[in-house]
Amino acid sequence: MALYSCKVINEVGKEERKVQEATDEKNLRVVLKEQNLTLMSYTKLKEKQPNLFLAVSSRVKPAEVTLFLRQFSVMINASMSISDALNALKQQNFTKPFKKVLMDIHNDVLSGLLLSEAIEKHLDIFPAFFVQMVAIGEVSGSLDKVLKSMADYYENDQRIKKKSQSAMTYPLILLGMIVVVIIFMSTVILPQFGSMFDSFGGEIPAFTKGVLAFGEFIRINLKYLIPGLIGIVLAIMLFFQTNAGKRVSDYLKIHLPIIARVNKAVITSRFTRAFVILLNSGMNITDCMENLKRVLGNEIYKERFQYAIDEVKRGKKIADAIEKTEIFPKMLVEMIAVGEKSGNLEETLSSTAMFFDLQVETAIAKATTLLEPVMILVLGVVVAVVLFSVYVPMIDVMNQIQ
Repeated sequence: MALYSCKVINEVGKEERKVQEATDEKNLRVVLKEQNLTLMSYTKLKEKQPNLFLAVSSRVKPAEVTLFLRQFSVMINASMSISDALNALKQQNFTKPFKKVLMDIHNDVLSGLLLSEAIEKHLDIFPAFFVQMVAIGEVSGSLDKVLKSMADYYENDQRIKKKSQSAMTYPLILLGMIVVVIIFMSTVILPQFGSMFDSFGGEIPAFTKGVLAFGEFIRINLKYLIPGLIGIVLAIMLFFQTNAGKRVSDYLKIHLPIIARVNKAVITSRFTRAFVILLNSGMNITDCMENLKRVLGNEIYKERFQYAIDEVKRGKKIADAIEKTEIFPKMLVEMIAVGEKSGNLEETLSSTAMFFDLQVETAIAKATTLLEPVMILVLGVVVAVVLFSVYVPMIDVMNQIQ
């Protein structure tokens, strides 16, 4: 699937801009026609980053984007012109790459381009979804609200990511300790006991022989094992960059014990907050659903969610369509149903978003609580196996000497 920036005529004869996903140019016209839109012109977009709600390039810090959005929204809200706001922002203490981007955007705006058109030239920094939201803000006159909403969303998303990374730090340290302990035992401790058993003679249990042989294998082949292990890790990382690898990774993220709970909570939280922003922007439900598919960040979930999009296009209620995808918790489906019945879907989701943010924190805390003892247990088992294999026969040898 590719993304296209389109100029279209809607069913009331008004010109508007939108970003649409389609397989090719022919399919693009078909998809737009289904939405009662007439295509005037289009440009194929090249996204260089993951298809997340507000993904940014690695050369620009997420904190910079958040600060830019926050300051920009304040300036626009204070009735400052877009040009003056950009001129002030490009002089702020941002990194050189981001300053260069702001300077280019400012120059394009001065030359007569819309802000969304100027930003669209920097899809390596800002995703296509961001361009569309800015375009909606320009047309509706609510650019300051759009920027503020996205800044709020991004801050929340970064906070969740930091908590997830912090939660994984300790288990990773323990995993490193396990590897170090195995190498130390194999290269230092076991060879000494092996020599001692040889000098004493006598029958050594099969279990002890197996452990000593394993240690000897690691000691002799350590210079090959370490590069091999690094090579395997790099190969796995490269595999996960391919389309097949991404699909495998997405499958594991929603099926592996412990990890699945966290990922599902993150996706639900992100989806809910994005839905609120899209509804606030005045976007119609069909376009909301199309854009929400990108928010999921999981190819398997995207495929399931396409069913919901098709059902909504056929006139079904959002809650009924989403429920059949089996992506989100029952509570979210029920809240969407309540919002549809009351006619206050936006307010209902706004009040629900904070609850799902707390669910993410709870899921992360539970995952940490479960992972840490498991890793400690594994470390203890490794040490216990070595000690048992060495000290039990050593005691037998000492008894024989006596």
